[in-house]
Amino acid sequence: MADPIAVGSDKQLFLDESFLAQRRNITLAVDRPYQDPEPVLVSDRPWESGGIGAYNTVMFEDGRFRLWYDACLLADEPGRFNRQLCYAESGDGVHWEKPDLGIIRFGDSKKNNIVSPPSGTQSQQGATVFRDDGAPPSERYKAWTKLNPAPRKTSRSRPSGLWALTSPDGLRWKFLAEGYPLGQGAAADSQNIVYWDDETGCYVGFVRMKGFPRGRDRTCWVGRMTSRDFRTWTRAKTVFRADAEDESMPLPSGMEVLQPVIDFYTPGGMKYPGAPGSYIMLPTPYHHWDRDRWPSTIDVTLLTSRDGHSWYRPSPREPWLRHGLDGAATSGMLFANPWPIVIGDEVWIYYNGTSRRHDQSGASAQRTGLFRARLRRDGFLAAVSPPEGGSFTTPPLTFSGRRLSLNVDTGAGGWLEVEMLGGGRRPLSGLSRRDCDAVRGNTTARTVTWNGDEDCGRAAGHDVQLRFHMRSTRLYAFQFTP
Repeated sequence: MADPIAVGSDKQLFLDESFLAQRRNITLAVDRPYQDPEPVLVSDRPWESGGIGAYNTVMFEDGRFRLWYDACLLADEPGRFNRQLCYAESGDGVHWEKPDLGIIRFGDSKKNNIVSPPSGTQSQQGATVFRDDGAPPSERYKAWTKLNPAPRKTSRSRPSGLWALTSPDGLRWKFLAEGYPLGQGAAADSQNIVYWDDETGCYVGFVRMKGFPRGRDRTCWVGRMTSRDFRTWTRAKTVFRADAEDESMPLPSGMEVLQPVIDFYTPGGMKYPGAPGSYIMLPTPYHHWDRDRWPSTIDVTLLTSRDGHSWYRPSPREPWLRHGLDGAATSGMLFANPWPIVIGDEVWIYYNGTSRRHDQSGASAQRTGLFRARLRRDGFLAAVSPPEGGSFTTPPLTFSGRRLSLNVDTGAGGWLEVEMLGGGRRPLSGLSRRDCDAVRGNTTARTVTWNGDEDCGRAAGHDVQLRFHMRSTRLYAFQFTP
């Protein structure tokens, strides 16, 4: 018999079917975020004439939002590089200021918000930025970026590929030469994501991988690699790629498939804050059929994981971030950016949108932007019961704490009751369904009571099971608290 799941006092999200040991009329369903229709950032500076690029990073630290964004310059306009990293700040995550930093010259002036590349003769494609509090102060901020080939090689040129940068403040960057440019199975042309994982005690990178299987053109998928020092990395191992169901999707009549009909371009793997053992992946399916001519569009899908290795792919396989109306800045390609930011009862995910298709060159600055998607806190997947009601029982687990808190939405006519089972799957005295006060409402933190008493601590440390009885309810997470 399997050991009980030790949930302790950690928040438990429904990232897969692990907690649905036995169920009746219960499904695991995806919640999609609300996509704000208007961009929160558009191009309005001379060095942004080509629009806002795909690869950006938003962080919330010390009471402010910080943004590192991918600024594109039209090829026929004078300046510095065709892609470079710029910086902005915001107090509310919606209205952004682009400060004059005086760090890097554009044309004949340093009056701009460009922060990288710091020198050389090449452009870089955005960056994934993260804060590394365990690093020396000079490397408190780290980044991965693609460095593009130099149009004309000089003594300052670097090999193109995946490079790392470090900074004491997120503004003044330098390239990290040791161990870079990074190979080890990773392809640079994407927003490869890197961060320090305090649960595994190492740096983790989710990277784009690509190859040329027999009988097909290039295919792309997602790999994972790790490092103890940010310099030396393991070889990337595949963690997610298109499967037979993807490849057998129905197509319009007359399509001659000469490439796989779908690739996964940007890997999008990251930790979800506030819930240990919770990871999300927001990769970008690139849809291309018939000599890669059409549709050549990209959207964003959702996967979830408890360890960053094995990933759960919800069904049906529908976009998590969807295209906007034809002609809008979200009608061609979408790219989800790191990191998930928890604000009150919401999770904010920022993403880039452009009206351009992948097979089109150039982009209008008026048809690109940085957008915000808002999701219920912890609300990626939910255990859902229909109007006729349903129930499910968890596997045996152990917990610590005295109260059971739920993230739950019962709607107007729904309800939830929970009982705690001990040995022989018998309800514990005072913690049965009959004793439970029915939960109703819509809240991210509702404490369960039995006969008006919220204390279930007498069962802490013992093997128990939770049995949920529900009607017209969506249950997103549970947690035992002190």
